[in-house]
Amino acid sequence: MKILGLFVTLCLFGEVVSFNIPQVREDEDNICCVPQEWEAKMFLNYGMVFIDSNTMFDYFNATVHAAYSFPKKKVYFHVKGTESSPLFPKPNQHDMILLHDFENMQSYNVEGGDCSKIPIETNMIHQCIPRDAKHISDGIVGYGNTTRIFHTYQYKSDVDIPFTTTASVFINDASAIEPKTCHPSIVHYFSGNPGDGSLYHLEFLDIGGLKTKTIFDIPKPCL
Repeated sequence: MKILGLFVTLCLFGEVVSFNIPQVREDEDNICCVPQEWEAKMFLNYGMVFIDSNTMFDYFNATVHAAYSFPKKKVYFHVKGTESSPLFPKPNQHDMILLHDFENMQSYNVEGGDCSKIPIETNMIHQCIPRDAKHISDGIVGYGNTTRIFHTYQYKSDVDIPFTTTASVFINDASAIEPKTCHPSIVHYFSGNPGDGSLYHLEFLDIGGLKTKTIFDIPKPCL
């Protein structure tokens, strides 16, 4: 499905990851970078509109279980959602596992018990927010000892498709280490032209260290 294919490209920030907390080199001057390893649950909303002689739209709503390991060079997504479009007689249900093994340059896609193997042609990049991102706003979540400060940044990415990314992230501002570590909270990606446009909305829940030891194992249908 093209929607999920593009989602995966973005979520290698997990990109979606995925996400695209942006595709920049580690040696560039960055505000913050995501942890080297993390696992999270996410809500995903995606919408696309294309206008020529007719108007076509596609909407995808899903939950995502995601994991990211830069040292292991692997990214994992388990996506469950519903896709709606006038092109379909009724909404389509999707339950898909996507595993990207950058160490062996191989991607695995499992849906309906069937496995597709696709070569990977790009290297995995540690995801960071660039120093020249625009600082939009700040906020506070929690109370007392649980208070956390989050910052919202906006920047443009031009990997395969030009996107404007708006990312709200939690940062330990007291840390003396540069670049600082940031945990994503909400990320938007928007790409638009006069005749078409697409918007991704990702919400991250309980992001933390890797909890599932076997999460990067090759899916059984692909063995």
